[in-house]
Amino acid sequence: MPSRPSTRPEPLPEKIAALLQEARWLLLGVVACYVALVLFGYHRDDPGWSHALLMERVHNPGGRLGAWVADLMFSLFGLSAWWWVAFIGFSLLLAFRRQQLEQRVDQRSLLVSLLGFVMVLVSSAGLEAMRFHTMQTPLPLAPGGILGMELGSNTYQYLGFTGGTLLLLAGMAGGMSLFFGMSWVQLAEDTGAAL
Repeated sequence: MPSRPSTRPEPLPEKIAALLQEARWLLLGVVACYVALVLFGYHRDDPGWSHALLMERVHNPGGRLGAWVADLMFSLFGLSAWWWVAFIGFSLLLAFRRQQLEQRVDQRSLLVSLLGFVMVLVSSAGLEAMRFHTMQTPLPLAPGGILGMELGSNTYQYLGFTGGTLLLLAGMAGGMSLFFGMSWVQLAEDTGAAL
């Protein structure tokens, strides 16, 4: 019985694959820097997602697009939008370490890390809305953004202030374990040994 020809594409030569990997790292690094730049350079008077303005001069160092992106991220997540910078930067670091150590480092899947990131982002926004609701910020909306306001008000309504805070702290701790691949028990053991 004759064998069928394989329909799988030939793998890329090793040098081209390495160059593509480096280009991906460079792109991730640029995206992380740009997001940090536009969030840091947010100005309430710039045009954005939450309000439309006709202005000749935009204050955000990322230009009109940067002003719009910063306004959208702060509107949705509040100060928790900074977790996006951490996520992109940590993904870059993890990919680089995997390449350098030839896959011998932390084999968590991207889906597990992404789930941890979502848990941290959601819990952080909810905590921000519940705990820092009186904080005066130059953000487009109240602390926590739209996501935090919704989650914080529902958590407060059903679990109370203290119960909701405990649940969101637990969600954030669990998300950090999945996102960063850290063990809280090991951290406690290392801290105890250091003391």
